[in-house]
Amino acid sequence: MLSSPHSENSKDPSVTSPRPFAYALAWAVFASLAASNVRAELPVSWTDGLVDGERVLLLGNTFIEREQRSGYIETALTAAYPDRNITFRNLGWSGDNVYGRSRARFGNVDEGWRHLNESLDLVKPTAAIVCYGSNAAFAGEEGLDEFRAGYARLLDAVGRHTTKIMLVSPPPQEDLGRPLPNPEKQNANLAKYSAAIRDIAYDREYAFVDLFAALGEKMERGIEGKANLTSNGVHLTEYGYWEAARAITRAIGKPTPVVTLEATSLTAKVPLNAALPLPSHSVGYDGEVQDVAADMIVRYAATGGGSLDLNVDGEKLGTASADKLKSGVGVNVPKLADAAEKLRKEIVAKNELFFHRYRPQNETYLFLFRKHEQGNNAVEIPQFDPLIEAKEKTIAQLRQPVELKITLTPAK
Repeated sequence: MLSSPHSENSKDPSVTSPRPFAYALAWAVFASLAASNVRAELPVSWTDGLVDGERVLLLGNTFIEREQRSGYIETALTAAYPDRNITFRNLGWSGDNVYGRSRARFGNVDEGWRHLNESLDLVKPTAAIVCYGSNAAFAGEEGLDEFRAGYARLLDAVGRHTTKIMLVSPPPQEDLGRPLPNPEKQNANLAKYSAAIRDIAYDREYAFVDLFAALGEKMERGIEGKANLTSNGVHLTEYGYWEAARAITRAIGKPTPVVTLEATSLTAKVPLNAALPLPSHSVGYDGEVQDVAADMIVRYAATGGGSLDLNVDGEKLGTASADKLKSGVGVNVPKLADAAEKLRKEIVAKNELFFHRYRPQNETYLFLFRKHEQGNNAVEIPQFDPLIEAKEKTIAQLRQPVELKITLTPAK
């Protein structure tokens, strides 16, 4: 359950977000590692992260739509701010582009654009996380100018509601071997589009997360037993979304919580932002099992030699030397993971309700050319709103930090 001094201390190539900032948690035992994880400055609009009362829009194509079913990104961001009432609305649409083409339903691209803007009006976001480019990149170098122009138009539309925007580059394609296609050429295109998105973000003073770089580093081939980030080279697995969530939370200065013990015993409330469980909390490498990452980092400020057992709520989670504890040891805590999983499941349930709210399956009969048959039932769609609000009240309860008693005892 223990890992070596945590890799969160190293600079993360995924985070080139435009000012490292240290955040003050309400619990004095925590130290921020943000400065070592964010290499560029956050724009002024993001210096306080997500604020109380924020309504965050998630906008994009397949990557964003499928996130509502995994919930890892939203869970990580929700848990990162346990003291703030932040809500999320996912407007992802599979196969969509910056012109809203997939949202046209039975109409043309103008209808898709109108539908997109109506959805923005419904959500009324105060912040937005936007990810496009995976589809456009198939056009290669020749399509870049059209993509830039379309993205500018889209961002102007979002800007009617908020200029607090984070642009996320599209993830890379994963090489899973033949007979699946070799993604090398398409990844070269995706790299160009990611660079274009980065430039757009900097020009407009938006935050930027280079997911292409973040996930690309995790897609090494030839490691026996290594978990894949995608199911087919394109669509992310739960593990893929888990890694994406970590990259985005680090970008806004919310790395793994750190607990520092001045004595051998401490009771602390630990936030859940790093405790995102997977179906398997570990990944195998060459027959050995290593922790994917830690739920928290434990440091022991006292000097001295020997080894110490680390216990959480009376359960021994591992043993580490005093030297390692001084620099920091990563710990997986089942109690934290269980709490985060409850939160994630409630978020996924809320997302399903909102999905039916803004794109009901029978909308042809409710709102479109057959509404003369069943359009009277359209009055039922806003009735999803109180159901969504009820879920969000439960989410607010579940996002709270977990109280843990952490003790160090001489190793036996």
